[in-house]
Amino acid sequence: MKTTSKLAPLAFAIAATLSFGAMAGGGHGPGNGNGNEPEGEPSNSAASILDVQVSLGNSVVNDGTENNANVDNALHSSSGNAGVNVAAGDTNQQANAAAISTADASFVFGNTATSTIAIGQVNGGNALSNLDVTNNANVQNSANSYSGNLGLNVAAGAFNQQKNDVTIASSEAAQDAEASIGVLQVAVASTTYNGVEAGDYSLDMVAAGRPGHGGPGGGQPTTNQDVQNNANLLGSLNSVSGNVGVNIAAGGTNQQSNSLSIAAGCYACP
Repeated sequence: MKTTSKLAPLAFAIAATLSFGAMAGGGHGPGNGNGNEPEGEPSNSAASILDVQVSLGNSVVNDGTENNANVDNALHSSSGNAGVNVAAGDTNQQANAAAISTADASFVFGNTATSTIAIGQVNGGNALSNLDVTNNANVQNSANSYSGNLGLNVAAGAFNQQKNDVTIASSEAAQDAEASIGVLQVAVASTTYNGVEAGDYSLDMVAAGRPGHGGPGGGQPTTNQDVQNNANLLGSLNSVSGNVGVNIAAGGTNQQSNSLSIAAGCYACP
């Protein structure tokens, strides 16, 4: 039994394709009523997710803008798998993903259970100008007494990237269980300017990503015009059980990721 961490998108995609054939043939075993059929070939159970989030070359100018993203009084006493995404603003990217592979007594000839997730987040070359902007991202009185797997993403602002991933490989009767998650986050040349004066020439220059008074290459913003970024988690997630991944972001160009990798053992493992 092993747990690995790697980033091999092509292999993951191939594994996802092959998994359908493996699971489709998993119910055909020796016997099938008369006990004379030859023993089947060992097979694999695989579940894969390939997820790429890319945000490039975007420009956002906010003047007197208010972005509010809220989850309020929700998901109480729920169970199972839940993915919740709430976003306010511009060019936000959010995702929840789960990959589960099992090889148990009902998977007669299974000898390997493999579950893999590959995550790539790229945020580059974006420009964000804020003047008198309020970004509020809140989770209030939510998800109390939750049971199971919960992925919750809340973002207010611009160019925020959030991700919750779970991969589980359970191998009760097989010989190998492998759960893998590969995470890559890249933020390059993303520019955020808070408090550029309204009507100033620099506002257009910053939005266009060109040097100017108060813009890139031109020094600091001219004034601080009360930009507010608030991210809150209040009265929530009390008495939860299981796996919980929560991302809350307010502002610009935030990257967040929660990952869980589980490989469960088996009695037949050497």
